[in-house]
Amino acid sequence: MSSSNLWIKMLLLGDGGVGKSAFRRAWLGETFKSQYLMTLGADFASKQVILNYEPTETIYNIRFQIWDLAGQPRFKDVVDLFYRGAAGALCFFDITNQGSFNGLHNWINSFWTLNSQGKRPIIIVGAKCDLKNDPEFKSQVTTEQGIEYAKNLTRIIKEEADFTVHYIETSAKEEINVEKTFHLLATEIISSVHLREQMRLSALRRLDNN
Repeated sequence: MSSSNLWIKMLLLGDGGVGKSAFRRAWLGETFKSQYLMTLGADFASKQVILNYEPTETIYNIRFQIWDLAGQPRFKDVVDLFYRGAAGALCFFDITNQGSFNGLHNWINSFWTLNSQGKRPIIIVGAKCDLKNDPEFKSQVTTEQGIEYAKNLTRIIKEEADFTVHYIETSAKEEINVEKTFHLLATEIISSVHLREQMRLSALRRLDNN
């Protein structure tokens, strides 16, 4: 197997209170906090992980640069500055909050418009899945709805994108699918990079043949 170093700037997107910061803290091994703490503008974190990319038998040493962007509308002008150069994003909604699900398209459109690279990989994240069976929190967005949303996005962008949009449900409190979500996004980013490079080389060969 070969090895390679990779630096990835990624964003955590979604309305305020959907669980982005709790998810980030869980991934960094920090203690879960039950009270809601508003993100002011953007929070930054960094973590290094090892990923085995089987299609090319490459071990990637990945340094994630994670920008957790505030979800409140009043921070929009500040938040827009952080999109540029991001290779991918985790797009969050709270499964007990239909409004946060409805607002996903605004976050996704902003990311694809402002990141300076066009349509880059995203993962749709249904947060707080530990509340599904809690009688105090009736789930308003089903697993089937989340899956269908991701599938529809993949179909819509298939002519201009080189990745698949996935849906995954997570819980920062119970540490459900936290590590898996970051690995899923990293895999899509790496696959996208490889495909673009193959397309570039193919185009150059066609030019040479002409």
